[in-house]
Amino acid sequence: MAVITKKDLQHIPGDWGMPFFGHFFEFVSNATKFYETRKKKYGDVFKINTPVGMSVVLSGPTANKFILVEEGKFTSSKEAWENSLGELFPNGLMLMDGDKHKYHRGIMQEAFKKIPMQGYLDIMPKILASGIDQLEGKKKILAFPFFKNLTLKVAASVFFGLDPTEDLSKVNKAVTDIVNASAALPIKLPFTNYQKGINGRKFLINFFKELLPERRANAGKDLFSRLCQAKDEDGNQFTDQEIIDHLIFVLMAAHDTTAITLTLMSYFLAKHPHWQDKLRKEAVDFNVTQETKVKDLRQLDKMGLVMKETLRIHPPLITVSRKLERAIEVNDFKLPKNTFVSVVFQMTHHDERIWTTPSKFDPERFNKERNEQLKCPFGYAPFGAGKHHCIGYQFAELMVKLGMTELLKRFKVSVPEGYESPIRDVPLKQPKDDLPLYLEAI
Repeated sequence: MAVITKKDLQHIPGDWGMPFFGHFFEFVSNATKFYETRKKKYGDVFKINTPVGMSVVLSGPTANKFILVEEGKFTSSKEAWENSLGELFPNGLMLMDGDKHKYHRGIMQEAFKKIPMQGYLDIMPKILASGIDQLEGKKKILAFPFFKNLTLKVAASVFFGLDPTEDLSKVNKAVTDIVNASAALPIKLPFTNYQKGINGRKFLINFFKELLPERRANAGKDLFSRLCQAKDEDGNQFTDQEIIDHLIFVLMAAHDTTAITLTLMSYFLAKHPHWQDKLRKEAVDFNVTQETKVKDLRQLDKMGLVMKETLRIHPPLITVSRKLERAIEVNDFKLPKNTFVSVVFQMTHHDERIWTTPSKFDPERFNKERNEQLKCPFGYAPFGAGKHHCIGYQFAELMVKLGMTELLKRFKVSVPEGYESPIRDVPLKQPKDDLPLYLEAI
């Protein structure tokens, strides 16, 4: 297999950074600043370098559609992520291509169709209400750890059939360690974040392995059971290891990204109390009953606007990578076959060619009159696009709307005047200080 060299990319704007480390430390320290600085200097196409390899960064109104959709069948997600995620999330959907990806995704997608989703709506409100109950009498919380624990309980129940009252702190820590390892140097020493991630994965493997025999024998309606019972046209089933690999990936995707969205929505609502009042009115007027359908959550219109704006400003995953399986041309730059490319959602989400005053928190930009996201197809892509588009985006929306409704019915949230949350960009967005949030019971 041909390997791309620096000579192959010498015509691409940019530099190679430090010896060996390249731009790693700049990127990890502040990815947003790193990308924006280079975009201002070099434009929509530029090269970067890290210990896991060289890549070409693409931004601008058409990059998402071009790489993820139009060229989607001529790119590899597996090979792009293998170096950084191969040991942490082997056989996760991000690390599959072609027919294998289509088959595995098809089975997992069953968990997000109409009937299962309606079943989740029957389960989730009680778990979320119980979690919000724990805030009674508290004046201040760290929002991110709270929402991580809350969303983990929901995911554990609806995806894995676990008791939401069970102590899942070790599971939570294992997932956190794996996520942190995905942006660490791949050094396997006891004190490194990478080794902690490897250890976290080992813990989850043993955790799910103990549950497998019972799920094989007594299938429930959860995703875990569905994977245990799934068969292809020839009657083949997933191996135990394939099931475990999928569960670990889903566990990260199902609760970490949703917890991030709930946390940052809380932050923006605390900073913009007039929007908090609008959402609270919607929440008070909305009640989940046995007759409530998933589609009824569309009534939470203002909440939908705030969620979209939160995901525009802070998409949980700011970039995705692909390896080109054929040569392409972007903005008059020729990229050879086998080039690794990174499509940075966040830069497109903040592009002045698409958005009015993109640095401003302005949920109304998504209303029916303005619909700024329609100016450019795929200019708004917090859940990705193309064949690797997030299969759980509707589940995430359901959990976010139900969770925020429950919170706002019972509490006002605030932050000190002038407070700005310090945001870490990679591996996933999160507040560095866990977002101290003040509560006032209603």
